[in-house]
Amino acid sequence: MASVPLRRNREFALLWIGQGVSSLGSQISLVAYPLLVLATTGSPARAGIVGFAAQAPIAALALPAGALADRVDRKRMMVASDAVRGLALASVPVALAAGGIPYLLIVAVALLDGTGFVCTYVAERGAVRLLVAPEQLGEAVARNESRMFAAALAGPPLGGLLFGIGRALPFVADAVSYIAAAASKLLIRSPFQEQRDPRQRGHAREGVRWLWQRPFFRTCSLLFAFSNPLYTGMYLLMVVLARRDGASATLVGVMLALAAGGGLIGALLAPAVARRLTPRAFLVGESLVLACAIPLLAVVHSAPLLGVIMGAAELITPVTNSVVVGLRVALAPDELQGRVQAASTMVSFSAGWAGPLAVGFLIQNAGATATVLALTGWAATLAVVALAARSFRHPPAVPGREGTPATI
Repeated sequence: MASVPLRRNREFALLWIGQGVSSLGSQISLVAYPLLVLATTGSPARAGIVGFAAQAPIAALALPAGALADRVDRKRMMVASDAVRGLALASVPVALAAGGIPYLLIVAVALLDGTGFVCTYVAERGAVRLLVAPEQLGEAVARNESRMFAAALAGPPLGGLLFGIGRALPFVADAVSYIAAAASKLLIRSPFQEQRDPRQRGHAREGVRWLWQRPFFRTCSLLFAFSNPLYTGMYLLMVVLARRDGASATLVGVMLALAAGGGLIGALLAPAVARRLTPRAFLVGESLVLACAIPLLAVVHSAPLLGVIMGAAELITPVTNSVVVGLRVALAPDELQGRVQAASTMVSFSAGWAGPLAVGFLIQNAGATATVLALTGWAATLAVVALAARSFRHPPAVPGREGTPATI
């Protein structure tokens, strides 16, 4: 493939814009889910259960979703996922307009939303490899990270504002975003996979085997698995703390936007920063920064300051993701892209659901201070584990670019 600058690559731009709109919609509803549950039930624990429902499919369905992505047309799979998620989100305003929304419907919508996310997520990573030149993979992944954090910057305040105007509006916006995402994919002319032999169906465990036989990727996935509950739990913790201190729905959205601002800055700096430091520096530094940032949540009583603290904690995350994902996408063969991504997703997100569930029950039964202390101890333990991991000292290199793994 000729190396066309990404800004002039029509196919990548369409995918990037469509997924960006979808991410914006998801971030709008992300803040609306706990606000709706807290408004209708007043229970942090129930809000945690909804968070669990959104996260659980990511680990539970990653492997079958990856196997499916390597067997069917990835574009059709992603469009179908958008359609299902859009219909699910549309049911929330319909129920609210009918006079009230059952709590179990919110749980079901979150579950379908999470299911659609994992199907799109594992298919997109393999599709990107076909839309950009090999040497641009790292930049493409970094741009996808910036897209995600830009959506997280704009989505929560917009979601909080829309929720303040009407409880149904954030979910209407998210449903519309999925229509736009599906349309953008249908406009892409390039295939999302290489030519396949229909007789070679493969098995989901092949992706697991590929990942597990490579110590660097195996250890990264395990570290991410134990880190993700911290992030998913911290966002619920921030919302509960802010509402406890009297923050409005709009201010909660601003707080989450400030948190995303740190990630956006990190994503924009990722291509340049990744060339100067080793993957090990990012992998250790991410957990270390978390361990230093979490205790501050116990002493701050301002929603914007909570957002700034979380933003500082998120600063390194996109750089780490762009380095690790870029290496993995570059090294895995196309016929295994979906299954390798699925294996990584299954392991990395295997415990993400536990974050909101544990934080919700901890806050309700032990209090905010005990919750913060528990999260801090967990982050410190991960920093020590990352520092001691031998595989991080010798990351893999892409053929032809040996000795410069951090540039990927």
